[in-house]
Amino acid sequence: MRAHEKILWLDATAGAAGDMILGSLVDLGAPFAAVKRAVNSLGLRGVRLTRRTVVRGAVAATKIDVGIAGHPNDDHHVHTQHGRGDHGRTLSDIRKIISGAPLDAAVRDRALVIFRRLVEAEAEAHGLTPKSVHLHEAGASDAIADVVGVCASLHAIGPDRIVVSPMTTGVGTVACAHGLYPVPGPATSLLLRGAPLTGIEAQGERLTPTGAAILTSIANEYGGPPSMTLKAVGHGAGSRDTPEQPNVVRALLGEREASDRTAAAAPRIPQVLVVEFTVDDATPQLLAYAIERLFAAGAQDVHTTPVQMKKGRAGHQVTALTQIEHFDAVTRAALTETTTLGLRFHLEGRIELDRAIERVATPYGAIDVKVGRLDGAEVHATPEYDDCAAAARKHGVALFVVQQTALAARRAVKPGARKKRR
Repeated sequence: MRAHEKILWLDATAGAAGDMILGSLVDLGAPFAAVKRAVNSLGLRGVRLTRRTVVRGAVAATKIDVGIAGHPNDDHHVHTQHGRGDHGRTLSDIRKIISGAPLDAAVRDRALVIFRRLVEAEAEAHGLTPKSVHLHEAGASDAIADVVGVCASLHAIGPDRIVVSPMTTGVGTVACAHGLYPVPGPATSLLLRGAPLTGIEAQGERLTPTGAAILTSIANEYGGPPSMTLKAVGHGAGSRDTPEQPNVVRALLGEREASDRTAAAAPRIPQVLVVEFTVDDATPQLLAYAIERLFAAGAQDVHTTPVQMKKGRAGHQVTALTQIEHFDAVTRAALTETTTLGLRFHLEGRIELDRAIERVATPYGAIDVKVGRLDGAEVHATPEYDDCAAAARKHGVALFVVQQTALAARRAVKPGARKKRR
């Protein structure tokens, strides 16, 4: 476990859009050159990023502009959520753009998760299937640049936890490709399920669908500024200068001791991606091999459940748990190594014990023991199966004998003398 935990707090109480979040992270210290390289690698024709300092209210902030060459007002074309010239893109179109770029895997997969959630919210809002959704405003080149730029910035900053404030959506109506909608729009509302809102009745759209998709996809938890030692501050500006409060997203970066999680702190709610699909025509050998490939792709856990599928056919539901940085690799393995034609995924909260691996010496050789702790107190210890099974075969003894011997050997060693395997 790291001695210090790096925490990023994003303040969206004035609202948020993709360019505002990106501006706050660049202002915080994300290298703009690296962000530009990531966006340029997408091959979006004519897209270029520029940064400038503006004042919103009385706050100096970084404004990120996404210029589109050939735009009628190219030199002054700034990011808004409306009025773009791009035709609507499908998730498949966006996936080809992002997956085809030489991006770091963590940047690519985080961006794909954001867009997949955005497409699924649009599909649910309009009674469509995700495949038939065409993103207009949120699928335009500048929106793709914003999302990838945010993901590249987060990768460069490397926070261990991201906390997002309650969000202001705004009130009134907003014009988009499908007509006039109340604020927050249908897709934005669906993306915000489970997230806290401020209740501030600011006029106009203050939280865009892209902003909502980014914030709700990257948040580990929601709340006010967490307990930490502040290291850096950033402000990202929106296009408008609103009179009632500065139109900025604020980013605070700090550190705290990894073990310093007091009862007063917000509950720690890590998230895990749950990927699920069903098959009814896979042989046991194929299914076993597919599970092996899912683990190799980065799945933390994989299990199967017998299910009855259409026409009474027996099948299996395969469930894989993974982290966001392995999303693309795991879903590719599921689609290419099995007979499924599609899959679904969702984010879930996950509570885990703090884990460590300790190596103990036994008459049957060295055995790794997994140790789980809660608030520093040991809950249980379990010898690694593979180590024990190999030792049992080698020495011709029962498996449980090796397991019990490993636990006894660990108990006989003083805690401070135990060797931890990194």
